[in-house]
Amino acid sequence: MRRIAMITALILLSASCSTGSSDVPKVGPAASSAAGAIESIFPDLTPKADLEQADEGEEHVAYAPSVPARSDRSDQRIFDVRLEVLEGVCPLDPANSIDTEMWGFRIAGDADVVCGSPGPVLRGRVGDVARITLTNLEGNSHPHNIDFHAVTGQGGGAADLTVAPGETAAVEVRLLYPGAFMYHCAFGDVPMHIAKGMVGMFIVDPSEPLGPVDHEWAVMQSEWYVGEAVDGLAPFDPDSLRLEHPRYVTFNGRTDALAGDNALEMAVGERARIYMVNEGLNLDSNFHPIGSHWDVVYPEAATHPSNRVIRGSQTTLVVAGGGTVTEIVGVVPSTILLVDHALVRTFYKGAIGQIVITGDEDPEIFEVADVTDDPGADDDTTDDDTTDDDTTDDDTTDDDTTDDDTTDDAVIATEAAVSITEGAWNPDNAANAFSPASVRVASGSTVTWTNDDTLGHTVTSGTSDGATGTPDGRFDSGNLNGGDDFEVTLDEPGTYTYYCTPHPWMRGVIEVVAP
Repeated sequence: MRRIAMITALILLSASCSTGSSDVPKVGPAASSAAGAIESIFPDLTPKADLEQADEGEEHVAYAPSVPARSDRSDQRIFDVRLEVLEGVCPLDPANSIDTEMWGFRIAGDADVVCGSPGPVLRGRVGDVARITLTNLEGNSHPHNIDFHAVTGQGGGAADLTVAPGETAAVEVRLLYPGAFMYHCAFGDVPMHIAKGMVGMFIVDPSEPLGPVDHEWAVMQSEWYVGEAVDGLAPFDPDSLRLEHPRYVTFNGRTDALAGDNALEMAVGERARIYMVNEGLNLDSNFHPIGSHWDVVYPEAATHPSNRVIRGSQTTLVVAGGGTVTEIVGVVPSTILLVDHALVRTFYKGAIGQIVITGDEDPEIFEVADVTDDPGADDDTTDDDTTDDDTTDDDTTDDDTTDDDTTDDAVIATEAAVSITEGAWNPDNAANAFSPASVRVASGSTVTWTNDDTLGHTVTSGTSDGATGTPDGRFDSGNLNGGDDFEVTLDEPGTYTYYCTPHPWMRGVIEVVAP
């Protein structure tokens, strides 16, 4: 704790010593050339005194995955952002009814928002001045502040935004570099404040904005250092924090923030841009779209026009405290899974999202191929199933015929019920996610699924390798909330495999036989 206190003191001391007061002499070549160096980097900054206030209709703040609408103006302005600090208990793993203590931020006065992690997405333009006001609500227990990675100035504004419960502070900052930047609380035990959720994103558009797209989304990856839940509450675990062993890794603050009912949606032919920040605290992210590619990547979220982009990337590395900007194209109808490809974090810790792409199939790009059996296998199957077994059973041994037919009649049902079990989303429960996982019914029978889980699922016909699935179009329930039913009548004999699109490790099979 002494080390933490010392670091905090140094941050505050350096802030008080860097005010640029007139009694501190500026000497030497660096001082004399400073103004020229700034002008050479930022030649087009409008003097602050000449800036007009941004129009009332401009958006500068939104909640992820939404992104504030980009301004189409070409001049620089001043805009206001007002934030409040929240402290409370919030859902972390809703499917398993697990909450934890979270601290975070919300738009000032937005009483409908009671959980503030991640904090709002802020947005401005290079050259703009952001007037940021932070209020620490009365009733909170701890001082807080914000360090904006988008800000050039002491501590990213943290020291001057430090507020005790009931206090308010403000700064005015010039946005100099374009990109997608992290912000976080930097008061006291900074790792603990970040680990409890005090993070967010600030998007700064270049002076020449990126090209238009059909969708823009914000995705933030966070680590949660909590212990075993007691009565549904997972306590903060400082030991796992120091060991850098998070129990959960999430997108946008909880395991279901981008899955099920919260999945992102786009259509074939559309383009989406994702602003992604790895809030950390400790782990690098390996941001990957299962079932597609990043058509465009702006490495490190640096969107300055002089920087190069990467085309057709499979996975992009996002360091802790860093970001990326990616673009993805809807090519064929499918469900793309957004993951950290350090897949333990996806399968066991919650780092999963979905982009559901709808539209027409394109067999030139992807289709399920017909499987042609080997002719010899066909002959053997015919001999074994029809000639040998049936002839022998029916004509030779009456007892065998009776026993086999009776047995067949007993196992061939005319209807079946399948439960989507509680906790089915968890890969550890994959074998029992659908119960029973395999059913055998007569043609014309109806199979009914009931979602007995608390998380949304689908019953989608097709094949899955456990990490992603390919629908075949025979049936699809769409999203089933807890307690919802879905039924389908199957007339054609055959084998029908199915899976859950947000959780493709959930798989089942139906065998339909002629009566």
